[in-house]
Amino acid sequence: MTGDAMPHQRDDTVNWAEISLEEILERAIADEEEARDYYKHAADLAGSVHTRYMLLSLSEMEQGHADTLRKELEDLLLQRDLETGMAD
Repeated sequence: MTGDAMPHQRDDTVNWAEISLEEILERAIADEEEARDYYKHAADLAGSVHTRYMLLSLSEMEQGHADTLRKELEDLLLQRDLETGMAD
C-alpha cells in the first residue's frame, strides 16, 4: 500500500490523491447511514431495554452525522455552482 492509499471498511482502497471531496463526502454519508442501520437492526434484536435504548441512541447519532455531512455536500455543490456561474 502506498502513502496515498488507505484501506476502507468496504474492503476497497481509496486513493486519496485521485478522489474528489464530493466523493469523500458521498462515501462518508453512506458509511454513516450504514452504521445507523446497523445500530437500528441491533436495537430491534436487543434483549434488554437499556441495550435497546443505547443502540437507538447510537443510531440517532449516526443519522446526525449523515445529516451534517449531507449539508456539507450541499454547500460544496452550491459553492461549485456559484463559482461556475450555474446557480440561480
